[in-house]
Parts: sequence; structure tokens; C-alpha cells
Amino acid sequence: LNLIKMIVVPLVIFSMIAGIISLSDIKKVGAIGGKTIAYYLCTTACAIVIGLIIANVFNVGGGYTLTTDELSYEAKAAPSFINICPGNFGQPMSDASMLQIIVIALFFGFGILAAGKKAQPVADFVNGMSEVCIKIMHMIISIAPFGVFGLIAPVVATNGPDILLPLRKLILGAYLAMILHMVLVYSGV
Repeated sequence: LNLIKMIVVPLVIFSMIAGIISLSDIKKVGAIGGKTIAYYLCTTACAIVIGLIIANVFNVGGGYTLTTDELSYEAKAAPSFINICPGNFGQPMSDASMLQIIVIALFFGFGILAAGKKAQPVADFVNGMSEVCIKIMHMIISIAPFGVFGLIAPVVATNGPDILLPLRKLILGAYLAMILHMVLVYSGV
């Protein structure tokens, strides 16, 4: 999990900048960006509805009780335009503030496009780093099952294999929701 956290920020930055650079025209980015945001919002809304329906039908999480000692909540201010625009380059990276990281990537992508041929070495570097980050993520994902096994083994050893049985509803519900989303939403689009 720490390895995934480590690679997420550079992966998002370099992938987004590389995607913007690949469009090679700022006007295209604006037109495609608006459509992409609308598509994302609509498909996300459909995914939420499907997920809520499946979770309620399967009663996922039913029967679990948590003591109030295990619960914590820290109220945070709703994002505003000022919070979305980062005050410096480094802070969003160290905090993994994805919305601010996306804004940074957008500005750098637009800057590279605006600079044209003079920024070609930077564009080549960004494309190379994007590919490197993707390869690192593939490596991490290939070893992730061993890490998950390492996290689950002590829990099963302590509580017995019956501890995993309640997860069946969650796993079945998640797969069913994803299949429904692919078949109904993505195929419908």
C-alpha cells in the first residue's frame, strides 16, 4: 500500500501532462476537457446509483457494529476555488492533494503546449517519465497480492477463517455492481 501511495502522485502528474501534450492544440484540450468532465460526472453518478442499489439489496455491512472509540471524524471545509489553486508546487505533492495536483498538471501541460518547439525536451522528458511511472505501477501491482496476503494472514491466524466469510457479500456486490456498470452504462454509451 505504501508503494502505491508512493507512485500515485508522479503517475497522475506525468500521465496528465503527457495526455495534454499529446493533443498538441490548446483548443482541442478545452473542447475535449469539457466533454470529458461531463462524461465523467454522468458515468460517476450512474456508478453511485448502481453501487447504492447493490449495497442495499445485499445489505453489505449489515450486522457489523463499531464502538464509538473506533470512529473518528474531522470536519473539513468544502473545496473552494482558492483551495483548488495551490499556493506552491511542493505542498500538494507532499499532502497528495489530488485536486491541486491535477491543477498543477493542467497548467504545466498548457505551458508546454504554449511554449511549442522550445519545450520539446520537456515534453520528451514528461512522456518518458509517464512511461516509467506506468512500468513502476505494473511492478507494484504484480507484487500487491503478496502484500495483501501478508496483511490478511495474521488476521486469519488470530480469528480463524470464519472472519473472511462476511466479506462474501461485499465481494459479490462489488463484482455485480461493476458488471452492471460495464453492461448498462458503458455499453449504453
